[in-house]
Amino acid sequence: MDRQSPLDSMESWFEQMSKQFETAADRWGTGLEPWSQGMDQPRIDVAEDDDQYVIVVDMPGFGKDDIEVYVTDNTLAIEAEQRDELTTEEATYIQQERTHQSLSRRITLPGDADTEDITATMDDGVLRITVARVEPLDSGHQIDIE
Repeated sequence: MDRQSPLDSMESWFEQMSKQFETAADRWGTGLEPWSQGMDQPRIDVAEDDDQYVIVVDMPGFGKDDIEVYVTDNTLAIEAEQRDELTTEEATYIQQERTHQSLSRRITLPGDADTEDITATMDDGVLRITVARVEPLDSGHQIDIE
């Protein structure tokens, strides 16, 4: 009669755990998927030119009344919260479904961002924030070495 080694059962256990992790990874994804409703941070694009910074934020399903944009110190904050209630009456029962979604994002603005000159527009679920740039307080000068 062959005796089983405890290592044989451990190998089987490790194989089973590996399969479970693979299944979980398939379900959860890699973590690199684009933002979708239910995630707590929207994806953003930040572009710049000589006069301004432009931040474009995808916020599908949110209206402009659901979103707050504010600046504190040199940090731009975007916060949104949405509650939808849908009541449908069918036959002799009432069905009620609720969704709640909230998100926030903080962006540290560059040193030349004019935090007093920021505008925001919302169009088709895309928030566009424009931050003007200021001229540096001192353009600098050469220092002679004595």
